[in-house]
Amino acid sequence: MENMNGILMIGVSFALILLIAAMRSRTDMLINFIMRAVLGTLSIYFINMFLSAQGFSWHVGIGPFSIVVSGLLGLPGIGLLYGISICSML
Repeated sequence: MENMNGILMIGVSFALILLIAAMRSRTDMLINFIMRAVLGTLSIYFINMFLSAQGFSWHVGIGPFSIVVSGLLGLPGIGLLYGISICSML
């Protein structure tokens, strides 16, 4: 019976370690998403300013969809948004 308690304690501590590791990776993923979303939104803003100064009308709106796309995909997502904007004007 004492053997079963020891095995149970080892299993519970192993499960706790895995849970802590999973929570840490989730917070890293969340922080990474937030950083990409903020930097992506700033990039869209400054790219829109640059394009309007050059006389182009290729603007990407800053809204929930563009923030989520830039947060999930990063720089390729921003390129995708501008590609969609250019294709919709053709």
